[in-house]
This record gives sequence, structure tokens and C-alpha cells, in this order.
Amino acid sequence: MTQEKNQHVPWSTLTQEGHLPRVLLLCFGVWLYAADSTLVATVMPVAVEDIGGLPYLSWTYTLYQLGSVVTGAIAGLMVLRTGIAKAQIIAGIIYVLGCATSGYAPDMTTMIFGRLLQGMGGGGLVSLAFIGASTLFPKKLWVRIIAVIAGVWGVSSLCGPLIGGYFVAAGNWRGAFWAFAAQGLVVVLVAPPLLSRQFKSKKEQIQKLPLARLGLLSVSVLAICQAGVMTSTWFASVTCVGGVLLLLVFLKLDAGSQNRIFPQGILNPRTASGSGMLMMSSLFMATISLTVYGPILMYIIFGAKPLIAGYIIALESLGWTVVAISTSGVSERIESLLIRLGAVFVSSSMLGLIYAMPAGPLWLIALLATGMGMGFGMSWSFVSKRVIDNVPEAERTQASASIPTFLRVSMALGSALSGIIANFSGFSEDSSVAVAQNVAFWCFAAFIPLMLVGLVTAWRVSR
Repeated sequence: MTQEKNQHVPWSTLTQEGHLPRVLLLCFGVWLYAADSTLVATVMPVAVEDIGGLPYLSWTYTLYQLGSVVTGAIAGLMVLRTGIAKAQIIAGIIYVLGCATSGYAPDMTTMIFGRLLQGMGGGGLVSLAFIGASTLFPKKLWVRIIAVIAGVWGVSSLCGPLIGGYFVAAGNWRGAFWAFAAQGLVVVLVAPPLLSRQFKSKKEQIQKLPLARLGLLSVSVLAICQAGVMTSTWFASVTCVGGVLLLLVFLKLDAGSQNRIFPQGILNPRTASGSGMLMMSSLFMATISLTVYGPILMYIIFGAKPLIAGYIIALESLGWTVVAISTSGVSERIESLLIRLGAVFVSSSMLGLIYAMPAGPLWLIALLATGMGMGFGMSWSFVSKRVIDNVPEAERTQASASIPTFLRVSMALGSALSGIIANFSGFSEDSSVAVAQNVAFWCFAAFIPLMLVGLVTAWRVSR
């Protein structure tokens, strides 16, 4: 067994053993969600001019995230009930309906409902990709496939705004949603022949869906997401704290339930799985300010054009993708080193941004963004493997689904905290260079405690 774990597994194994079609299908679901989540950055401003509803624009983001978290959370239970092929079909149909609704939308209410369905379907597809990685393929390929998923996610996030910009330039913003609806049909049609060999659900695995806990999770995520777009610092803080408390109640109730959504002790720092999940969640929350406020801060402080700022932020995804794929074949002995080194890269880059974001120069910010992405790239796949591998086999499906779900919750919470910190630092009243520099400092410095949690848990999971 040790020899199998440590031997080098070439990429050609995916084609030689017939795994490539299933890998492509799972990655296609990730493409749909990741590209669609950034597509609205260029599409929605034009859509609002057409259908109105500017005061409710933030809900197109909030409910998209809400839908993706809730559906992603129960993806594991759905697979146990129906098998992965049917779960993929259901998620694909919901996604297609959401895209079609958004493409048709005559008003903002319909658009918001469409975005909710898109988030539900897309979030399910992403969680199913992680479930498939650990259930459809031999263990020796887990890191390779998770690395590919991460790479596709990064590239897709970059392509979303470009695709949206193309349809906007052509004067047909609705076409962007219809184009993704057509792609969603591919998932629905191709899933049965490629995924039908997945294990069949056993009767003892069929349990009631925990609707009450899902409702509690929904309210908590909704509160956290909404806190991130509130201009009042006081109301945002209260809403965010309330959302976090409800999330903790949900986790407590879920841990004591017979039909758990997440594996037992998934956030327990004394276990390998808990340490890994805490590491990823902490570092994601600590660094999300670069994505949320990086472009506008670079514009105000340095006069960077949106395209230039966008490319600098994109370097994080590029560094992540390149390093994740290039290191995915290392031995298990090197894995531990890369997990620790990855946490150090992320933390060092974040500390550097505390200085560079207010003072510059832009090339240094670009270098630090790349280093941050490289840190995530060299550790993400290996930590994900250990999270999945160190839970009981009966809960491996839920553990796989929990990875992207906790990622999205962490991003929502980090975004909300960034918004509160930015407004508290003066952004809600002024957007001068001096205020922007103050915001640029505190949006990173305030997250140092979370960075330290990420470092400590990285050492624990790497053991």
C-alpha cells in the first residue's frame, strides 16, 4: 500500500485506464459554475439598464451564493440516495432552468429567481465533481483529479467576465445566459452513460433530507452574504455576527444528527480532516480581500485601469493553476512539505500586501498575488485528499462535498468581514486616496489572526 501511495502516477494513466471522459464531465460542471459566477460582473450592469431593479442588484449575487452553498451541502446525501448519475442530472436540470430564467427575465424579480436556480444547480455540480473525484477513480489519482478541478476553476473564473463582455459588446446580454443553458444540457445528456457505473444506493443509506437544518443553514448564509453588501457598519456587523451564530448552531445540530450533512468532527482541529478544513477555510477568509477590494483600491490609489487591475488579480488564479497541476504527481513524503510551504507562501504574500497594497508599486502587488496563488496551488490538492481520506469510508461522500461547500461559506464570510472592515475604515463615507490607503492596510492586517490559524493547522494536517 505504501508503495502504491508513493509511486509516481503519470497523466497518461487517465487515458490508458479510460478515466478521461468522466474527468472531463466533472470538470465541465466546474466550468459552468465558476465561469457563470464571474460572468455577471460584465453582464449585470447592462441587464439592469434594460430590466431595472438597481436597488436589488446585490441579491443576484447573494442568492446565487446561497443556492450554491445549500445544494452543495446536500449533494453528498443526494448521491447516497440516488447515485451520482441521477444527482448530476438533477443538478444539471436545475442549472439549465436557472440560466433560461435569467435569459428570459423581464424584470429583476425573475432575474433574482433565475440566479438562485443557477447557484443551486452550479453548486451541486461543483460538489459532485469533488464527490466523483473520490468515488469514481482509484485513490492514486485523487490528487491529480483534484488538481485538474482546481485548474479548471481558476481558468473558468478568468473566462467568465470575458464571455460576458463579448455578449455585451454584441448587444445581446441575454445570449450569455442562453449560451450557458445550452452547455448545461450537455451535463444532463452525457451524465447517464459516463456516470451510471457508480455504486448503487443502499437502503440503509436512504435517509430523510434534513430540511430544518437546511433552512437554518440557508438563513445563516443569507445573513452573512447580505452583511457584505450593507453600507451601515453597525447593521452589517450585527447581521454578520447573527449569521455566524446561526452557522455555529447549525454545525452543532448537524454533528449530533443521525443523517449528518457533514462528516463527524469535520472542523475538529485535533483530527487530520478537521485541521485540513480549518486551514483552507482560515486562509481563504484571510486573503479574500485581494479579490473583493484589490481592483478598486488599485484604481483609487495608483490609477490602475480596470483591465490592468483585473490581470493582476488573475495572476493569483494563474499561479494556483500552474503549481497545482505541476506538483500533483509528487510522492507522499513531499506532500507534507508542500502543504506547509503552501501555507507559508500564502501567509508571506498576505503580509507583503499589508505593505504593498497601500504603497505599491503595482509590480510588487502582482508578484505577491502570484505567490499567494502558488501557495494555494501547492497545498490545496493534498489537503483536500487528506480531508477525504481521514474520515470513515461511509462518510467519504459527504466529506468530498463539504470541501467546496466550506470554501464558498468561507468566501462569503471573508467578503462580509472585508466589507465591514472597509466601511469601518472610512470607505462608506469617502473614497479619497488617503482613505483607500487606510482601507488597503486594514483589509489585510485585520486578518492576521486567521492567517495564524491557517499556519498552525497546516502543520497539524501535514503530520
